[in-house]
Amino acid sequence: MGHKRIYVRVPLSGEAVLSKSGKPTIKARTIDISQGGVAITAFSDEVSSAEYRIEILTETGQRIEIFAQLVRVDDAIAGFQTLQIDEKSQEIIKNLVFEYQTTPDFIKQLDEYNLLDDKVMDEDGNEIEVTFEKDSNVI
Repeated sequence: MGHKRIYVRVPLSGEAVLSKSGKPTIKARTIDISQGGVAITAFSDEVSSAEYRIEILTETGQRIEIFAQLVRVDDAIAGFQTLQIDEKSQEIIKNLVFEYQTTPDFIKQLDEYNLLDDKVMDEDGNEIEVTFEKDSNVI
């Protein structure tokens, strides 16, 4: 079974505020984020199928702003696909992904979901070869 996502999702704990035209704001907590989307939980009001402006304030004080479309929602989690993101927010997410890829949790995620056996595709549908180098100083 191939993995559908082309972006690495990283755990992200922070406050999120969702807004859409003509509707009051919805407060929530983030679960994870990637260049392609964000998942939230603990929303203060019902989340319906629409496009939202989502402002995220991370626990480290970084502010991320995206425009996203709701793609799934269940009792506790809503998933959004990024439609538009500014350069500064994109850079913050890129750095979060880079930092996460150096953690043991990332390695566990690769193993748990058997991600090394899945094909990785770019946005144009071309397969990307993934390789890892072993540090010769690590025992």
